[in-house]
Amino acid sequence: MPIKVRCKECSTVLNVSDKAAGRAVKCKQCGARVSVPAAGGKAAGSGGAGKKRRKKRAPAAAPTPSVDEPSDGDDMFGGLNLRDAHDEDQQVCPSCTALVDEEDIECPKCGVNIQTGVLSETERKKRSRKGPPPEEFYKAIWSNGWTFVKGHWGFVFKTGLLWGISLSMVILAAFTLKWIIETRTEELIASASDNVQITPNGVLIDLSAEAAADAEYDGVKYGQGSTRLRDKKLLLPPPRVAAMLSPPSFFWSFIFLIFTLGFGGWAWTLSDKIVALTMAKEKKIKRFQSDMYGNMTKGFTSLFWPIVLMYPFLWIPGAMYFAGVADIACIITFIVLFLVPYFVFLPIAVVHMSQPYSYRAWLMSWVSKDLLSTFAPALYVSTILVFTVLLVPLGIAIGVAVGWDQVANFYMNTVEAKALGAISSYTVKDAMSSGTFVFLRMPLLLMVSFLSCTTVCMLLAIPAVFMMRVFGLFGLYFRPDLDLCAEQVPLSPAGFGPRFLAIQVDILIGALIAGGASIVGTLASGLFGSLYQSAATEQIVFWAVLGGGTLAALGFYFSRWESGSGRATLGKWTFGLLVLQDDNEPMPFNVGVKRFAMSLLSVVSLSGTFVMCFFRPDHRALHDLATKTKVVWRGDENL
Repeated sequence: MPIKVRCKECSTVLNVSDKAAGRAVKCKQCGARVSVPAAGGKAAGSGGAGKKRRKKRAPAAAPTPSVDEPSDGDDMFGGLNLRDAHDEDQQVCPSCTALVDEEDIECPKCGVNIQTGVLSETERKKRSRKGPPPEEFYKAIWSNGWTFVKGHWGFVFKTGLLWGISLSMVILAAFTLKWIIETRTEELIASASDNVQITPNGVLIDLSAEAAADAEYDGVKYGQGSTRLRDKKLLLPPPRVAAMLSPPSFFWSFIFLIFTLGFGGWAWTLSDKIVALTMAKEKKIKRFQSDMYGNMTKGFTSLFWPIVLMYPFLWIPGAMYFAGVADIACIITFIVLFLVPYFVFLPIAVVHMSQPYSYRAWLMSWVSKDLLSTFAPALYVSTILVFTVLLVPLGIAIGVAVGWDQVANFYMNTVEAKALGAISSYTVKDAMSSGTFVFLRMPLLLMVSFLSCTTVCMLLAIPAVFMMRVFGLFGLYFRPDLDLCAEQVPLSPAGFGPRFLAIQVDILIGALIAGGASIVGTLASGLFGSLYQSAATEQIVFWAVLGGGTLAALGFYFSRWESGSGRATLGKWTFGLLVLQDDNEPMPFNVGVKRFAMSLLSVVSLSGTFVMCFFRPDHRALHDLATKTKVVWRGDENL
């Protein structure tokens, strides 16, 4: 009868022949020496999890009762050896001794092959996988996520409050901006004298006419000005454009942008923290400090990330526009492409964003690869995200956008009229006066917006914090399937992919700079074109201001930031990159100017001088070689 023994080293159960009793055999699994007990004995390491047992003196043998003489007591089974007894109709696992069925090849409990006592290849890979078992993810997220929310009600409240304040200020800024533009436009139209013509293209003041001496616009009597203006035709910006370019409009536009970025920035900031501590297997947020500047920086991520990620597809709405498709269709297409990453790639991107090096979250190739590796769980998490967090605010936003006129009329004619009418002699005609707006309408709108937005955001913050924990659990359970980048060799050359992404972020910043330069160029070209009565002069001035101003601003941006204390532009700093000289020292400002000038060759060569860094081992482009500089990884100590 075979003898079962257990190896001390790997705990594998071996079935050896009874001829090996009292000898030693070699373990088939690990090759260790296994002692086989003599007949009736017990192998060292068998049973008791390999613990040594103290030898006991064998009890005195009881006299064997005869057949004719009855035995004393009830010990009718005293002569049986129960250790050798086994049920031949029931099969057990040779490793964990769990009951198995006859048709089972592997033990359903431990995965060991019942015949050989060795782990199967599937079970071996499963056990070699670092982290918790993936199959437990689907059940763990609900209990774990809800437990996390109950332990962090303070962060739920803080999230709802910050979101409520941000949305309230966004609504107030938009409302105030609209009021400023409308009132300022009406003031400019009313200030124009009869001999001032207001056209869709601008305000025309003909100083060559006989009645030019009475020409007045916006409180300025142009007919009484310098003799250089006589016999000229001035073309000023249209009243609405002038109202949009006024200092109050710029101020409230800035407020609108700040709080928009703050809303999205807090979501990214808190997500990074929760995902990081979840993947570190921690249960509580211990130390967490946030500031408005940090939230704004993360807020740029909420705007730039989907644009950079969908960069290969953004030509679609542009091509539609140039093909003559309706503007509304082009806008809807852009919005859909902008929202796709939030509905599909957000769980994967948030996990990447929580790593010290987050550039892979910005590359479509990386997130698509990770999506294929974790398709089922990623789709599961995205579905929960849509129905618990995104669906409600998206539905509200679409409803307000579609029925904006009805919403505005309801507020002004019902809420505002009744509320202000109860405390003053307010009428709808008084709505445009400055005193009424500043002291009555603005406080009321801020109060109504804060109460309504904070209530909605408080309810929305609960599933939002829950989903942040789910994102962390997704990264914890499927870490081996995600190509995370947690570390880089400090000062090692950065490759083509991260540098390309950094340029895309800087291009977006350059687009904002060019937009500001175009506004200044429009104003300057209109002024000079009116003075010199020349359309050619107008075009020359416009392109000179647009091109020269944009080029000068971008040159200062790249040169100053890459030679400053940060040693990187905003795009490079986002992905953990630095610009240094060959001796790893920061470059001077004049070298930065030269580097920017040489980088313009990549524009002329259609990125040819930049693409060369993809093929070089040191990943240097032409402007790197010309200025003896390099783009390297920042290193963990500087993150």
